[in-house]
Amino acid sequence: MAARLLTIAIRNLRRQLRRTILTGLTFAIAVFLCTVLVAVPWSMDRIADNASKGLRLVVTERNNGRLPARYCDQIKKLPHVMGCAPEILWGAIYRDPKDPIIAYGINADIASVTGSSDYQIPADKVKLLQTDRRSALVGRALMREHGWKIGEPVTLRNPSDAKLALTFIPIVDFPTEYLSRAFLFDRRMLDDAVKNLYGADIQDRASFIMVRIDRAQNVGLVANEVDENFHNSEAETETTTESDSVANVVSAIGNIRAIIYSLCVVVLLTVLLTAANSMAVMVRGRISEVAVMRALGLTRTHIGILLFTEAALIGFGGAIAGAGLALWIFAHGIRLGEITGMLGYLEVRPETAAAAVVAAVLVSIASNMDAARSIGQGIRCSEPVRWTSKGQAPGCCSSIGPVDVGSGGAGFLPLSLLQSPSYRGGPDQY
Repeated sequence: MAARLLTIAIRNLRRQLRRTILTGLTFAIAVFLCTVLVAVPWSMDRIADNASKGLRLVVTERNNGRLPARYCDQIKKLPHVMGCAPEILWGAIYRDPKDPIIAYGINADIASVTGSSDYQIPADKVKLLQTDRRSALVGRALMREHGWKIGEPVTLRNPSDAKLALTFIPIVDFPTEYLSRAFLFDRRMLDDAVKNLYGADIQDRASFIMVRIDRAQNVGLVANEVDENFHNSEAETETTTESDSVANVVSAIGNIRAIIYSLCVVVLLTVLLTAANSMAVMVRGRISEVAVMRALGLTRTHIGILLFTEAALIGFGGAIAGAGLALWIFAHGIRLGEITGMLGYLEVRPETAAAAVVAAVLVSIASNMDAARSIGQGIRCSEPVRWTSKGQAPGCCSSIGPVDVGSGGAGFLPLSLLQSPSYRGGPDQY
C-alpha cells in the first residue's frame, strides 16, 4: 500500500506540474538562504573551537601600543609555559587596494607554540622555512581566492608606500578552517626592508605574543602572572586566551549570531505561510478527487498519508535543489570581509545542508496539516458508497440518505450529487 500511495503522489504532482515547480522553488530559495545564513555562525563557532584546543594565550599591549618582543624572554621563564613567540602584523595588498591581506611575521619560536592538535607542517617544509626567508605559509582559502600556486612567487605591497614590496614563495597551504586565510612569513624580510627604506629598527616590535601552556588548568594562572610581571612597565600587557581573543572579534561586530538566527526564523515563517497557502489551494481544489478515493474505499488515514507524502516530496525536492546549490557554491569557503578579521570565513558543510533539508521537509508537512484536516472533516465516508434499486445504502455515511437509481439495478452515487449544496439525502430533495 505504501508503494502504491507513493506512486499516486508522484503522479498527482506531475498533473499539476506548474504549481509543483513554483512551490518547490519557494522551498529551494528558502533553504538556500537559511543554509548560507546558518553557515556563518557555525563556521565562526568551528574556528573558535579550533582556537580553544591550542592551550595558547594572546598577550597584547593594554593601551593598544607597541609591545616589546623581548618580553618573550621573561615569559619563557614562568612556570607552566611551554613556548613563547612574538608576531608582527603587516597590512599588505596583492593587486586590489580594496582587498587587504593581513600577513603575520613570525620567527623560529613559532614552533614552540604549536601544539599536537594544530596542523603539523612537514619536516622538509620546516627546514625550508628556516633556510629560505622568502618561504611563506598560506591558508588554502587565501590561495584559492588569489589563484596562487605552491612554489610560485607572490609579491605583496604596502598600501601606503609601493616601495615597500616583498616577494614570497608559498611552500605550504593550510587546510584547516582556523588558518584558511592566514599568511605567515619570516619577519626578517619585513625587518630588513623597513630598516633599508626608512632606517627604523623594528626587530624588537611585536603586535602580540603567543604563549603556549602545558595544561588547561594553568591557563588562568599564567595569564595573571604575565600581566602582573609587566605591571607598571613601559608597556603593560593584557593577556587573554586564544578562544577569548577570537570571541572578542565576534563581539566587536555585534551579536551576529542572534541577527542571523532571527533572519532564518523570518525566512522559515515566510516560507511556511507561502507554502501553506499554496498547499491549501492545491488540496482544496482536489475535493472531487478525494471524494472518489473515499468512494473507492480509501480511509482518511490513507488520504492523509497521500497528501502529506505529496507535501514532503515538494519540500524535499526544493530543499535538495537549494541545499545542493549552497553546497556547490560555498563548500570550499569564502571570506566575508575584513571587518570580521580572520573569522571572516563561510563554509557550507554537508551536515549543514542536511539539517536545512530536514527542516524544509518538516515545514512542508506542517504547511499541509490544516488543508488535510479540512479535507478529512469534509468527507466522512469510510466505506464504498453503493446503492441498490431498493434504496438501501449499506456502509454509507449517515449524512447521505438512500437513493433510488431506478430499475437499472445497483449503481454508485454520482460525484456531482455529493458536492451539490442542494442535496439533502434523497432524490425528492432536489
